[in-house]
Amino acid sequence: MATDLGVVLVVGGCGYLGSNLVKTLQAQPTCTAIHVVSRTPNQNLFPGVTYHAGDITDAGQATDLFAQINPRVVFHTASPKDTAPEHLLWKTNVEGTRNLLKAAAEAASTRVLVYTSSDSAMQQMPGVKQTEEIAKLHTEHSNANPYAKTKAIADAEVQAANAPPTLITAVLRIPGMYGENDDNCVGTLLSTIRKGEHNIQVGDNKPVFEVVYVEKACQAHILAAKRILEGRPVGGQAFFISDGVSLPYFDFARKLYAGAGHPVPSDQIKVIPLWLVVGLAYIGEWVYWIFTLNTKVPELRSRRIKYLAGGCQWDVSKAREQLGYEPVADQDAVIKKVAQTEIARLGISKKGA
Repeated sequence: MATDLGVVLVVGGCGYLGSNLVKTLQAQPTCTAIHVVSRTPNQNLFPGVTYHAGDITDAGQATDLFAQINPRVVFHTASPKDTAPEHLLWKTNVEGTRNLLKAAAEAASTRVLVYTSSDSAMQQMPGVKQTEEIAKLHTEHSNANPYAKTKAIADAEVQAANAPPTLITAVLRIPGMYGENDDNCVGTLLSTIRKGEHNIQVGDNKPVFEVVYVEKACQAHILAAKRILEGRPVGGQAFFISDGVSLPYFDFARKLYAGAGHPVPSDQIKVIPLWLVVGLAYIGEWVYWIFTLNTKVPELRSRRIKYLAGGCQWDVSKAREQLGYEPVADQDAVIKKVAQTEIARLGISKKGA
């Protein structure tokens, strides 16, 4: 049928979002085959899925992959970490996306490309609940970090590449994700319990942020593809996706700690000034730059800490109305469920156990 997902290609399908998307796609009856392209397809693998080792920064490889797979729908979730070197971010997020757009436009089989953008791609507007209409993307000339700029450039170019009926594109702007088997957000936060550092707070904790449960992020991608295949006028547009609940970063963290059985009483919170942590991060970056010739980067990055000062708040009404997206019904319950699953996986005991 015209609305079937058919053969699906997930670019970056071995990463956290991509692999969860693959798992979700396996439950879709109109998805006839799932292909994944990854530089190193050696983790988060699922039976029944075809994996391809490939590099989207190589235009020839991208074209050959499309000719081999003949995908109807493409989900582009690939991106290096935000701490990756600038040249790698540009090669993957900008040049790689351009290669995919060109290959998709030239492939007779491909009708849909959905791109995973980021909250980092937009300028922060402290205190403003952003809609897609007022949000401002960074540009190549913005005073922003390389990850933010490259994600923003790709975001804009995917929207501009919309060319129905040949290729219809959509962009989903995803904030920080959390979920099961998450070694990034959830794993990093829960690891502070072992160190006795989960009562530390950086800054005044006033700016609010968006987060999204990974299963909902996956559902949003599939909904976007389905709406396009149904002929809905959503092509060439961007959509905000989140839990629909804005909250301060350390409020989210402490809900996770409480769900893990390690609540932090308010009188035990230790506040470290934001300026101090940013300063320490700058020093660490210079030390790494000098002694490793910029071949390694420290875990504590000033760009991440400074982001805490601005916040990120947005409205998901457009995704609700046009895609049929529904956020989690009870964020607190989901956070608790994730926390309890993850402490078991990570071997973290509950307090007093």
